[in-house]
Amino acid sequence: MWGRSTARRTEDLTEVRASDCYSCRQNAVPEVERPPREHISDDGSWRVVHAIGCSLPGWLCLIPHRHISSLSEMTQEEASLLGPLIRRLSAVLQRLTGARKCYLMFFAEAPGFEHLHIHLVPRPPDCPEDRVGPRIVAYLNDPEELWIAAEEMDAMALRVREELVAGA
Repeated sequence: MWGRSTARRTEDLTEVRASDCYSCRQNAVPEVERPPREHISDDGSWRVVHAIGCSLPGWLCLIPHRHISSLSEMTQEEASLLGPLIRRLSAVLQRLTGARKCYLMFFAEAPGFEHLHIHLVPRPPDCPEDRVGPRIVAYLNDPEELWIAAEEMDAMALRVREELVAGA
């Protein structure tokens, strides 16, 4: 019943799902073709990017190279790299943005965005009360004219990368 043909069909479904995945498509783009906002850091397991469709500078996403949809699917190596990466990026974002702290979120629920991606969000020092805590996601719902421009995302990405290389 669970023979080879069933396993093969499951693999085919996984491949189709991954081919429809925004993060998988972006992971497949050669690094030299990506703008800075799409490759702030890449250790071979995790790629760090600036969030798209967002009005808060420095909102980062940590994306595994493999198509997984849950933290429980991480390999031991992916898990062991994630903690130090989060700590380093948080320190850099706090220095660059003046954030009091960084929030960490993971949902991966939107169609086409089921690929695990972890949001690392600098909480602005002057954050309006209606955007504190989980309400920070309001920065993802602002009108497009308030979104961070590509040039600004690239500039922030280069500053974050420079700080990481300097040893944050």
